[in-house]
Amino acid sequence: MVKLVDPIQHRYLSNFAQPQRRQLLSAFWIVTLGLFIYEMFLTNTSDLLSNFSAVLITFSALLSSYLWCSDRAKGLPIFPIFALTYIWTHAFPLVNNYRNITIYSPEKQLFASVTTSSFLLIGTAIWFQFVKSAPRMPKSYRSLNNKYSNHFFLFFLLISMLFNMSVIAGWVSLEQGIFSIFQGGVIALLAVSSFILGYKLGIRELSNLQSRLFIFLLVGNMVVSAVTLLLIITGTTALISLMAFIIGRKKIPVLPIVLIFICLSVLHYGKAEMRAKYWSSAQTVQVQPWEYPVWYSEWLDYGLSYIDKQENISKSKQKESFLERSSLIQMLLLAQDKTPNYLPHLNGETYAILPQLLVPRILNENKVIANEGTNILSIHYGLATRKSNYIISWGLLAESYVNFGLLGCSGLAIVLGIIYGKITRWSINAPILSAQSLFGVLTTTYALQPEFTAGVFVSSFFQSSIIICVIILVFMRSHRTLNS
Repeated sequence: MVKLVDPIQHRYLSNFAQPQRRQLLSAFWIVTLGLFIYEMFLTNTSDLLSNFSAVLITFSALLSSYLWCSDRAKGLPIFPIFALTYIWTHAFPLVNNYRNITIYSPEKQLFASVTTSSFLLIGTAIWFQFVKSAPRMPKSYRSLNNKYSNHFFLFFLLISMLFNMSVIAGWVSLEQGIFSIFQGGVIALLAVSSFILGYKLGIRELSNLQSRLFIFLLVGNMVVSAVTLLLIITGTTALISLMAFIIGRKKIPVLPIVLIFICLSVLHYGKAEMRAKYWSSAQTVQVQPWEYPVWYSEWLDYGLSYIDKQENISKSKQKESFLERSSLIQMLLLAQDKTPNYLPHLNGETYAILPQLLVPRILNENKVIANEGTNILSIHYGLATRKSNYIISWGLLAESYVNFGLLGCSGLAIVLGIIYGKITRWSINAPILSAQSLFGVLTTTYALQPEFTAGVFVSSFFQSSIIICVIILVFMRSHRTLNS
């Protein structure tokens, strides 16, 4: 049975499509000016070439955001969000005297900057071809019932929190293949629910009770996921919700951003001591829910103690800051410094594993891990061994250079521009609760993961997509559009 699409969903559709987003353009120019002033005048660099390199990357990263904020680009800002991650992962490190960056000359930094900027500009040009105009509206969509959608996503947030809490407490014991499926599903549902409800909060479509429940469950998920001593899911969940809220409200919530950054920074500084004390060789912890207050009290104590003593610690022994830890350009600098002069290109070795990563582990117990590509890169440059129990973040850009050099970087820009452009175009004019929009939201959450290599990206995205497909088939119904 095909029903008429919910008019409220069309209001969501209009919020994505109409020039109301231009209200963000003023904020965009203010932020842009602030970034350029910071990178040119408020940093302590030894060479202006480093400042110029950072500005070049920032300009290239902001171009797609300008196109979106000025309504020249339609749909969800998937590529603009992806490009923005290169400001703190590739631009900021060049002007903040990070230890892993200063070992390279300003000329090498400039080369890496030009590589990154060219990658972003090529990707922007390809993406823009898909989103500069809206496609014809189809006659019908598969979408969720708006009447129950808030309860639907709040329920998913609750399930996500309880599942992670149970796993951390050791209450759940599943075979590895089955656990991977459940874990991938939970991550997908958490990301999509956080975005949808964050957006609805932004456009004031949640009741007071629903707003409070959303914030409570969102914070609860962040608190539970951080107990693992891995802050990536916590940070990503916060970023997804904030981005969705900004898109909906057309304002930047400065206070929540500052508070989240401070909390994550303090936890980051105390993370090493907690891992040394509680991590086993498998990098797992078991903490009961009622132990969370003591757990976080100890963790915060480590973090605050380090900050208090930081001035008396020699620079060589100081820990990397939260922003320094997110830096990725040092991997591109390493690759360009060593390859091809000292080490050969891998010629697609990390991409060759992608087909087998699409096979569920439950069907192939000997399947390689998603981080196999990351391990190949680290071993190739002597940064790790097969027995190493830690993962080094590389990112898609450095991986593409290691495999095929500058040609690989250009190819990656084209591929991502096409993928993000096609998914964005597919979701243009779609109701926020439609199948198209949910896939667009899911893609947006992965665009916020700049540290992923291709193997991790493809494996995780594939697993999450299966969950979205289940939602589409089981919970969605066909609805005719108003103009059909």
